[in-house]
Amino acid sequence: MPRLPFVPALALPLLALSAGGAAAQEETPPPERYGLRLEYREYRPTATGNVQKGANGEAGTLIDVVDDLGIEDKRTFDARVTLKIKTGHKIRGGYMPLDYHGDQEAPRNFTFKNTTYFRSDRVVTSLKGSLYSGDYEWDFYRGEHGFLGALLGARVFDVDTVLVDVDETTREQDSVRAPIPVIGVAGRAYAGRVSVEGEFAGLSVGSRGSFYEFETSARVHLSDRLAVLGGYRVLSLNAKDKLDLVKIRMGGWQFGLELSL
Repeated sequence: MPRLPFVPALALPLLALSAGGAAAQEETPPPERYGLRLEYREYRPTATGNVQKGANGEAGTLIDVVDDLGIEDKRTFDARVTLKIKTGHKIRGGYMPLDYHGDQEAPRNFTFKNTTYFRSDRVVTSLKGSLYSGDYEWDFYRGEHGFLGALLGARVFDVDTVLVDVDETTREQDSVRAPIPVIGVAGRAYAGRVSVEGEFAGLSVGSRGSFYEFETSARVHLSDRLAVLGGYRVLSLNAKDKLDLVKIRMGGWQFGLELSL
């Protein structure tokens, strides 16, 4: 799995948590005394990556989604729900739509599945789908300054890709529905009405690829039930199946609201 220069940011909540001491293990900050938590985040990522899709035993061209297809950055949103089933045990779910488009003249010849797209042909591309997430979180540390927990879950990419050669009136379509198991760690530290959170989840499956996501954010708690947040999030998928390859990275700022009930 790639080295992450920003992973040390995850240590910020952990260092603050350790200051609470063992005597505060069963105490929690008021915003953490909830049964149901809802979050909405606007996500503004920059997307880069490569795709390779062959046919009839022949490898396709390794295509750059930005340089070859002209995929443009687009805002999206991330909706999350957390259900606390009992103290220290949470079930989390999330949904993020993906909708990218490109429209440009091909800068070179390339092959995707059964079709070769020639240089200077107008190629229109659509990558549309969703990212679903589901996790079980066990907070093995809980104190008056926050929590630290372990994650076990999965991410599901459901994406349809369409490439249309407008000049030749040909098109190719491909669908990817990939469930990916993940393990990770999450922590949040409180200092009055401000909290800092870090989370990392991922898994490597050797030559078949890897997935990871990292995010860090800060919150201002307007009350014990409502907070505004801002932070940074990175997702990376690297998957290989025989002659086919998908490598996507998304990274950018996110802003949102958190409601605890």
